[in-house]
Amino acid sequence: MSATPASVPTNVTVVDVTLPVPGQDHTARAWLVTGEDVGGSRAGVLWLHWLGHLRNDRGEFLSQAVELASRGVVSLLPAGFFPWVPDPDGTAADVQRVRDQVAAHRAALDHLVAQPWLDTARIAVVGHDYGGMYGALLAEADERVSALALQCVDAAWGNWFSAYWLGLEGEKRDDYLALFDGLDPVDHVGRLGDRMLFQWAGHDTFVGPEVVTAYAAANPKARSHHYESAEHILGDMATVDLMAFLDEMLGLHPE
Repeated sequence: MSATPASVPTNVTVVDVTLPVPGQDHTARAWLVTGEDVGGSRAGVLWLHWLGHLRNDRGEFLSQAVELASRGVVSLLPAGFFPWVPDPDGTAADVQRVRDQVAAHRAALDHLVAQPWLDTARIAVVGHDYGGMYGALLAEADERVSALALQCVDAAWGNWFSAYWLGLEGEKRDDYLALFDGLDPVDHVGRLGDRMLFQWAGHDTFVGPEVVTAYAAANPKARSHHYESAEHILGDMATVDLMAFLDEMLGLHPE
């Protein structure tokens, strides 16, 4: 089924696709965004959205995907499932839900890579908030990803789950965080070196300076931008810097 939002020009196609995930009953929905044939191979971007109060779905990065479509970029924007739909329950089942969401995003990456004329050496992942946390795990494990941009990500899965859903404190919180050992995104950002971009907000009520420091230590080669006046949602300047990063990493031709 094709989607034609008002903001999409006639030379860009947005197609609604359903993505089966091996071993899961849940199917992922995504938008596939392509432009007219510009000749030659195409770069690809997988966009992973945040959990927030505005554009809390696969539409968060739609305008950026549309902008890049006319420059030979194929984009896929999947909808997140956990914790957007089921809430964390404080058990080991949450760990499996995280693993299942990573698998769903890997299925989305498979679909992106399968698009005609896609250059598999030019694939980026962009993620904000929870989308970025999942993006870190996916990009670290999948060498098809050649560039990664993370916006306002937390370091550990259990932090936000504990604070905003479960109300865990003290030993109970420590025990819950320990369930995610080996899976926390801060431990999975080293592979891409300087082909990685961090974007942080100066007025972020969800991500503290200790998180920024932890990620800098985990990948000291990564690029990092700090927007002093921005909140967790970031803003236009972050978008400008993100698009410049993608231009460079994907070798895009001038507009």
